Amino acid sequence: MEEAGQEAGAGAGLGVIIDATGATPREVSSITQVSSSPWGVTNDPTRLPELRHNLRLIVDMAKNELDGLAREAKALQERKKWVHDEDARLRKAVVDEAELIQRLQKVHIIVDDINSKAKEAAGLYEPTLQPFAPSVTSLIHDYSPEYEKYKLDDIVVAAIAPVVRRLLTQWQPLEDPTFLTGELRAWKPALRTSAVPREDSQVVLYGGFKADVAKKKEELVMTPYESLLWNVWLPKIRSCINNEWNPVDSQPLIQLLEAWSDLLPQFIRDNVMDQLVLPKVQKAIAEWNPKRNEGTLHGLVFPWLPHVGLRLEALVGDARRKVKNLFRSWTADQGLPEHLMVWQKVFEKKEWEDALLKYVVPKLGATLRDDFKIDPRNQVMEPFQWVMVWVPHLRASIFAQLLETEFFPKWLSIMHRWLANPNANLDEVTRWYTSWKEQFPESLTSDPRIGHGFTTGLQLMHSAMNLDSGARHTLQKPDFKPLGLPSKAQHGKSRRPDQPQPTAAGGEITFKSIVEECVAEHNLLFLPAGKTHERSRMPLYKVSPNVDGKGGLMVYLLDDAVWGPPADGDGAEYRAISLEDMVLRATKSKK
Repeated sequence: MEEAGQEAGAGAGLGVIIDATGATPREVSSITQVSSSPWGVTNDPTRLPELRHNLRLIVDMAKNELDGLAREAKALQERKKWVHDEDARLRKAVVDEAELIQRLQKVHIIVDDINSKAKEAAGLYEPTLQPFAPSVTSLIHDYSPEYEKYKLDDIVVAAIAPVVRRLLTQWQPLEDPTFLTGELRAWKPALRTSAVPREDSQVVLYGGFKADVAKKKEELVMTPYESLLWNVWLPKIRSCINNEWNPVDSQPLIQLLEAWSDLLPQFIRDNVMDQLVLPKVQKAIAEWNPKRNEGTLHGLVFPWLPHVGLRLEALVGDARRKVKNLFRSWTADQGLPEHLMVWQKVFEKKEWEDALLKYVVPKLGATLRDDFKIDPRNQVMEPFQWVMVWVPHLRASIFAQLLETEFFPKWLSIMHRWLANPNANLDEVTRWYTSWKEQFPESLTSDPRIGHGFTTGLQLMHSAMNLDSGARHTLQKPDFKPLGLPSKAQHGKSRRPDQPQPTAAGGEITFKSIVEECVAEHNLLFLPAGKTHERSRMPLYKVSPNVDGKGGLMVYLLDDAVWGPPADGDGAEYRAISLEDMVLRATKSKK
């Protein structure tokens, strides 16, 4: 073995070495001869093209195989993950289904219990909803998802409907307004109503009252609970309102509706108000007579104002007309009609002022002119007090004009007669003057026309003081002329050029407001006449210099123009006239 190995090691060699690096292959004896040749690594693509091509093919094939293996490995990983997730999902579904089956079994038991209690209640002499309370409470609190999903309110309403029907047959709604509301309110989550999305806003009505406005939605089918109310509760309420309720005593019915308000759907509340309450209240208003009825008109209307919403005009329209009729029959010796003054917030401001100007102011003027006598020796103040109680309720300018026209001429005439007496005590006259001035509140004494009247009296006293007692009979009677409406400068309220002009209630200057301002600037009144023009059917107004409406000119407004009778009185056809002509003719008219 050793010899063989030695022989092999001795004779071993590289064999024949062929140098193929050149153009012609040649045999060399040693590898060193090859390394010494000019051959070396090169990037020349033209050398060995076949070998290069084959290597590229081998590399591309190997790369494709590796990419395929990577994709297959990724797909296997995703498949493995999906199988794991699906397994977890199916396991959870099995658990959930088992839990659902268990919950539905319990729901089934409760439903069977409700049905059995409904059968038991049918045989009871005194029916009650109390036996249903535990089961219904358990359904809405412990099994709310199943209750909503399977609409179990059908079962609940069907079970309690016979009991509710029997209970309501003995119910007196006006005497016990909260009957059954406690039980139904506790079960309210179980008594489904039509869920209508609402987009609410508010509007302001007469007197500052507010009402909600909701956009109209499409009609929906009644739920079982709504059907129960419609067919069982509503007929009972209808019979009670039509046969038992007296509109004069509104509180029992209001308490009933308030107690049930949150338990009733909107369409039932509207039906009760539109079909039952309002017609009966409107009939009571139409038949109301202060001589026959003990209750007041506002006692019929005012309790319902917070509840009628947009039905306000239907409720108070006829009532406002009756209030105006009551003002028409009112007399000054009746004092301030408190039962009428409470209606101020129900009227629009302009309508209320027009009513006072038309029905109250002329009667106050007649009281000062005919009923009020000035007698320093035995002064009766009642007629004057009847007038002065209206100071807080009338515009100061109107009241000042009333006193300037009806009080001061009479008052100055008596003062002149007293001062012209040679035996007159001037100190007594001074105290008399002071006592009368104290009768006027500050809101009136600050008016230039009232100040003009007292200043004229003061000047008359000064003139009497400057005369001897024997010459007082020569004291001249004061030439008292109405001052008219004060100018803006007199009030210290002149409008700056940049100050906005007064506008109508809607923020827009109307032609009527322009006419009213022009009339006021010329010491005239613009009073509604309560009549309409025969041909145009437009409301007529009286432009008059007197607070009682006597004299003046009848006009109406149309197409931003003032229409009045012909100046020569020839014919009844009204013609358009200018504001200046209207003022001139109203001032000169004595009729």
